[in-house]
Amino acid sequence: MKIITQISRIFVGVLFIISGLIKANDTLGFSYKLVEYFEVFNMPVFIPYAVALSMFICIFEIISGVALLLGAFNKLNAWLLLLMIVFFTILTGYSAITHKVTDCGCFGDAVKLKPIESFYKDLILLVLILIIFFGQKHLKPLMKFTLQNIALSVAFLVVTFFTFYTYMFLPIKDFLPYKIGNNIQEKMVCPPGSPVDSVVMVFIYEKNGVKEEFDMNNIPSDTNYKFLDRKDKVVREGCKPPIHDFSLTDANGNNYTDSLFANKGYKLILVQLTVDGGRVGLEKQMALLADDCKKDQKEFWALTATSPDKLEEYRHQNQLAFQYYTVDNVPLKSMVRSNPGLVLMKGSVVVKKWSAYNFPTYDIVTRYMK
Repeated sequence: MKIITQISRIFVGVLFIISGLIKANDTLGFSYKLVEYFEVFNMPVFIPYAVALSMFICIFEIISGVALLLGAFNKLNAWLLLLMIVFFTILTGYSAITHKVTDCGCFGDAVKLKPIESFYKDLILLVLILIIFFGQKHLKPLMKFTLQNIALSVAFLVVTFFTFYTYMFLPIKDFLPYKIGNNIQEKMVCPPGSPVDSVVMVFIYEKNGVKEEFDMNNIPSDTNYKFLDRKDKVVREGCKPPIHDFSLTDANGNNYTDSLFANKGYKLILVQLTVDGGRVGLEKQMALLADDCKKDQKEFWALTATSPDKLEEYRHQNQLAFQYYTVDNVPLKSMVRSNPGLVLMKGSVVVKKWSAYNFPTYDIVTRYMK
C-alpha cells in the first residue's frame, strides 16, 4: 500500500501541476469553457465571474499538486482533491452522456479530449486520489515545516504572477490555429487528397411511439411503422480544417473574407469580440491606429461579433470612422485572447499580436513590419 500510495502521489501531483499550468497559460480561454458549462446548466449568475473562477481553479490545481509532492497539509489536501475529483467526474460523466459540452478544457487547447476520454481520465484520477485519501499515513513531508511553507508560498506567488501575466499579455505558448507564424488561408483548407466525410442515408420510422433508424437496405416492410424523416449520417469523419468557421461580412451581408487576404502586404486587424464587454478607454488609440494605417497606405480591418444596433451606437459615441466587419464569436475568441486585441498580418500570415493591456502605437507596429 505504501508503494502504491507514493506512486499515486507523484502521478497525481505532476498531472495536476501540468494541467494547471496549461490552463493558467490561457486563463481567458479556460473562462470561455466555464461559460459554456454555466450556459448548459442554466447558471448565468456565474458568467460574470468566469475569469476570476478560471484563475482560482488554475492556481488551486497547481498548488494542490505542489503540496501533494511536498507532503504538505496532507489531510486537508486529500479532502480537497477528493471533493474536486468527485465533482469533475460527475461533470465529465454528464458531458459524455449528453455531449452538450464536447471538450472539458482539462488541458486547454494543448490536448483536446473527447467527452468520454475526459470521463475515463477522471475515473482513473478518482481511483488514484482514493488511494491517496486512504493512504495518508504513508505521505510524509519532504522537508521541515518552515521550509515547506516557504516553498508553498514561493510557488503560490510564482503561479499567481504567471496566471495574471498570461491573462493580461496573452498566452506565452499559443496552441490555437491563429498563432504567430501560421498562414490563415492554408489553415482554412484540407491538404489535397485528404479523406472526406463518409455519409450514409438513414430513414427514421416510428412504431408504438418508439423511433428507430434504418439504412436503405433494411427499410421495414411492417405497415405498423410510420415514416418520419430522412437524414444523412456521418459514419466516418474526414478532414476538418483547423480553421473552418472564419468568415467576415459587412452590414449588408456581403462577404469580405477573400478581400481580407487579397493584399499580400502588411495589414492591422482590430479584434473586438464585443464593444461593451472588454477593456474600456482604448477608443482614441484605436482611432489613431486606423488613421496612421490610412496615412501609411496600410489596411486596417476591424472585426466584431457585436450586434449592428450596439455597434452603431458605440461608433457614434466614440466617433470611430473606420468600418467594422461581422465575424462569429468563436473564431474571434481564437484569433487573440483579448478584448480588444490587435493582430498584425502580412498577407494571410500572422506576424504579431497585442492585448488590450499593451496596446501599441503605430511606431511600435511598424517595427514588426521590417
